[in-house]
Amino acid sequence: MPLRKDCDVLIVGAGPIGLTCALLLRDLGHEVHVLERHAEHYKQPRAVGIYHQGVRAFEALGLLEELFRTQAFQDIRGHVSDFMEIVGADGEILSRHQFNSTESRSGRQMSFAMHQPTLESVLEEACGNRGVHIRRGIEVTGVSDRGDDVEVDISRTFRAEGKLESAGTVTASFVIGCDGANSIVRKSAGIEFHPLQGADSRWLVVDVIPQPPGPRSPWKDASVGRQYLNNGRSRTSVPSSLTRRRWEWMVHPSESTESAMDESFIWGLLEEFDCNPNNATMERSTVYPLKGGWANDFVKGRIALAGDAAHLAPQFLGQGLNSGLRDAKALCWRLDFALKHPQSNWPKALQDYSNEQLGTTKTFVMAAVGLEKLFTVTDPVQARARDEMLKMAGRPPPNLERLGAPGMYVASSGQDEYPPADEPGSLFIQGWVEFEGKEGLFDVVVGTGWMLLGRGPDEAIAPLSPELVQKYFTILNGRSVTFGNQRCKDVTGRYSEWFKTNDAVAVLVRPDYYIFGVAKSADEIGGLVNRAVDHLS
Repeated sequence: MPLRKDCDVLIVGAGPIGLTCALLLRDLGHEVHVLERHAEHYKQPRAVGIYHQGVRAFEALGLLEELFRTQAFQDIRGHVSDFMEIVGADGEILSRHQFNSTESRSGRQMSFAMHQPTLESVLEEACGNRGVHIRRGIEVTGVSDRGDDVEVDISRTFRAEGKLESAGTVTASFVIGCDGANSIVRKSAGIEFHPLQGADSRWLVVDVIPQPPGPRSPWKDASVGRQYLNNGRSRTSVPSSLTRRRWEWMVHPSESTESAMDESFIWGLLEEFDCNPNNATMERSTVYPLKGGWANDFVKGRIALAGDAAHLAPQFLGQGLNSGLRDAKALCWRLDFALKHPQSNWPKALQDYSNEQLGTTKTFVMAAVGLEKLFTVTDPVQARARDEMLKMAGRPPPNLERLGAPGMYVASSGQDEYPPADEPGSLFIQGWVEFEGKEGLFDVVVGTGWMLLGRGPDEAIAPLSPELVQKYFTILNGRSVTFGNQRCKDVTGRYSEWFKTNDAVAVLVRPDYYIFGVAKSADEIGGLVNRAVDHLS
């Protein structure tokens, strides 16, 4: 008889990724424990923007209203330009890159400003209210996959005395390492990390609050984000919330971290932006080395990685936290499946997670490291050549709404079957619907999970045999929604346009909002659903 486990899933790390994983799994009905070595929230500057996929996940958890009320999230459109500008060594604007817009595939605008400490407070309070058990001041010292469960060695942290005291072991069906760049979970599990060589640069990051506090400030660049490629010292003016501003500067190799952290040195740098002690308070500052790379696997047996434990990238694409949130959503529905169907092929599902997220990870990490190399040029001749290249290139940003391969989706034949954004393995749209008398975004009024969506008027599930319907409901816990009938109305026509553009009658969408596959006729629907069921059976 198996020994009783302490919990279904043990999460190491109570940052935003760990807490999001905890809430997603708890929402699916599982017993979740979180261990965090820090007694209090980490206080250094971190992420200042969140993209639509993360917002969609928090809305499905019922947290979006609170996140806006507390100003963890803020809508800055109309106050800050939707475009980030790259300014060359001679002061010329070399290129403009859009980071925000009125609409994304998730049904809301592309991005929002974020205050990470407030986000973490909201998430931790929600965890407490929903039955997630969080223990702070506990350090994980080792993890061991025993086949049927994972044993975790823990110690109490006494940082003031600089010591650890053994506190025994904890067992769980699965462990998620959300414990950052120096992940003990990753190291203890024997998962290798692949570093990507960058420019070995260090950057000073400073968060500033206006004085007196308020939504506007007289600072230069208050309404626009800019990357300045001055070959003397590259610097970034970062779009952030309405009541804060962030600046970042490259630290020269000859400058010590201590000298760069000196307040008089920082105020001297801020003078360029008309920011001084008379109109601002320095909230946080730190110097950190830029690193890039990824774990060679995001999963090993019953141990999984997410967030910085799985990948690191320089900050220039703003994807550190956002990529971790994509990890969380992609991983947790698979762990839910594994826990509810322990005799199924759940190892394959977890390997799909690793393949898919690793593919996306490599795309943005390599792009971010490439930008670091460009942004840290100090030689005047090389800087002029770089500026000419940037002015002419106009390269599009990496597509982070497409999964890596192979994965759990129908592989394209390569015959241009679909528009590039709508291939299986791509993020599906969300629109405004009316469902059973309620109107709103699809996730809010219909729900989430495996969704078989039909163009209508015939029910999408009608072509399935009774046996396949039973498997779809029991194995995938799937649902079927057809537009155009009395239950569901496509209010804005977004879904109708999608079906028309793709010449489709149905689409099967995964719980993390990615397209599993598309049926172009009613005869193809059964085969599509059967492929998804067989993949996990």
